[in-house]
Amino acid sequence: MRRIGLLAVAVFMLSTGVAEAAHRTDGSTPAPAEIARLATHVPASTLNQVGAGKIFGQRRFTVTKLSGAQLTSGGKPELLASELAWCPHCAADSWALTVALSRFGSFSGLRLIDSGTLYGTKYHAHPSYPDTKGISFFGARYRSRYLSFVNVILQDVAGHNLQHPTPAEQNAVSGFDSQGIIPAVDIGGMYGFVNSAFSPGALAHKSWSQIVGNLKDAKSPIAQRIDGLANLFTAAICKATNGQPAAVCNSGGVLAAGGARLR
Repeated sequence: MRRIGLLAVAVFMLSTGVAEAAHRTDGSTPAPAEIARLATHVPASTLNQVGAGKIFGQRRFTVTKLSGAQLTSGGKPELLASELAWCPHCAADSWALTVALSRFGSFSGLRLIDSGTLYGTKYHAHPSYPDTKGISFFGARYRSRYLSFVNVILQDVAGHNLQHPTPAEQNAVSGFDSQGIIPAVDIGGMYGFVNSAFSPGALAHKSWSQIVGNLKDAKSPIAQRIDGLANLFTAAICKATNGQPAAVCNSGGVLAAGGARLR
């Protein structure tokens, strides 16, 4: 979301009281069991066929190798994702995060998010990619023996402040995302990802069921983007987990994606 980078900085610096956030949601609804199952069980064979997929290069989707302090929680590497619920780019990338994280653990309580129209009506973005469908992690639980997952949703779909990062998390992200561009992903303090890896337009006019139904078809344009980004996220996570689990980290799709983008 390059056009509102300065706004994102301002939002990132704001804090919302815990009591206030506890009584609010991001605007999402519970995901039907079948959609959650398909999003978290993309076949390894499909991911291997997709490999690096079709995602933006470094000028539009920045991948930074970090050299600062490790980002951890609960004694495990932490994947920190900063989002805005009304951000269509965040909705698009959320699918890849779901696919990648599901290779290291399991989710419960996933939700569905529609980005709505705020990006266009309030911030006058063009194109504005209205009503992009994505996955919401608000209130979801993630269990993994390999890593921790923290999702900070800065604003809900109506643009109201919702959550805020800890000082350590804020410092970690600002170290590679000085302009405050959202979405931003920090994987263990080892790799930072800024901006969306593909245009939300790839999901235009698609329902959640249509999107998730494409993830198992390696030749589909949607899988080439979502699964390709998932492989890249997976490769970065593998760096943080020291190559564990080996069956995932040594798979062809992960090696292809990591070799293409991770230094």
